[in-house]
Amino acid sequence: MTAAPADADCPRTLRAGAVVVSAEDVRFDAEVELEGGRVVAVRGPVEVEPEARGTVLAPGFVNAHAHLDLGAARGLPVGGGGFLGWVGEVLQRRASLSEQEVAGGARRSAERLLSTGTTTVLDIDATGEVAAMLQGSPLRLVALREVIDGSPEGRDGRTEEALAAARAAVARGEGERRASRLSPHGVHTVGDALLAEVAALRGARPVAIHWAETPEETAWMLRGEGPFSAWLGPSPRASGAARLEAAGLLDGALLVHGNCPSPGEVEALAGRGVSVVHCPGSHAYFARAPFDLAAFQAAGVPVALGTDSWASNGDLDMRREVRLAREHLGLDGATAWRMATEAGARHAPWPHVTGRLGVGDAADLQRLRPVGWGGPAEGGAGGGNSGEGGAVAGGGADPAALLDVLTAREPEVEAVWIQGERISL
Repeated sequence: MTAAPADADCPRTLRAGAVVVSAEDVRFDAEVELEGGRVVAVRGPVEVEPEARGTVLAPGFVNAHAHLDLGAARGLPVGGGGFLGWVGEVLQRRASLSEQEVAGGARRSAERLLSTGTTTVLDIDATGEVAAMLQGSPLRLVALREVIDGSPEGRDGRTEEALAAARAAVARGEGERRASRLSPHGVHTVGDALLAEVAALRGARPVAIHWAETPEETAWMLRGEGPFSAWLGPSPRASGAARLEAAGLLDGALLVHGNCPSPGEVEALAGRGVSVVHCPGSHAYFARAPFDLAAFQAAGVPVALGTDSWASNGDLDMRREVRLAREHLGLDGATAWRMATEAGARHAPWPHVTGRLGVGDAADLQRLRPVGWGGPAEGGAGGGNSGEGGAVAGGGADPAALLDVLTAREPEVEAVWIQGERISL
């Protein structure tokens, strides 16, 4: 997928039956003016042509967790070996792929994100080459260089190799659509020496790290018990949050999964600028116990949504993740919308990428055609009531009802703009 001929510096005005500036600000029969890659005005009510009245202009999704370089490893079953067995299957599949196949899978992953409304992705890059693989892609990419050494007791060859990769990532230049950050793989798979070195290298830039994903991980972290003890070094006998705190990596961290925190660990995240990423499709893929969103909400810890990879999910579609989050977590439309946009944007390195369409924000947006919504003239204020089978109907000119429609179903994505440039889908 490519961007249209460069026109981001030329003013252009888009109109729709509704503009979702944010979950708290929905305007009907409105227009958005774009210039210089930013939103310069949002106006309404204005005259909107009939065909556009059934559409919604909204911020592009921010996918807070993906592994694009696993795109060619899709469809791996979770068999009797459970999560560790699946990890072995992933490693075996990756080893069998050529560089060209890995690059092709990454490009297909990016194309799927773009076609379903994602404009920014925070990607765990195990190769250091994803930015090169996506050369020419208009997607905003935060390449989080993954480093891992198997959590040895001291430094070893893998530690030194991981450090070389981290230094190379930190030295990379950054641009309007490409940024480089670091991702120690997991609180259980990175040794203390490597964590300390990452803390020194990263400067003020926060890290992303897998945290409290499985009960087996938590059992090994706290007590050295379970299957992880057979392939990791000595247990730290501490929680993941405690390890990150000791290394100076907790503040501002993006913690991925958070399914099985130890007692008191969620509360330790409060006030630290931390966000957690939940991946509903991947969560369902592994048939995991219900995600405890309420615990993070009570501690004031924001939760963003991500897709994870095609090796652990049926799709890379944030619309589907939003729908699954609503179904599995009992969310209202506004909360689900914030998790798919603003929550992930908190960790994007570009200050104007906010997950909103306010004046001065990035002109990263999508035109959606919601299922069952004909525009603000239909449905009225009562349009948000659930219909037969729990499906949300209507929408009308009621902001909450429209957000219900957008998140309970999967609206058609008619167009996407990044930095004010329309993407050819």
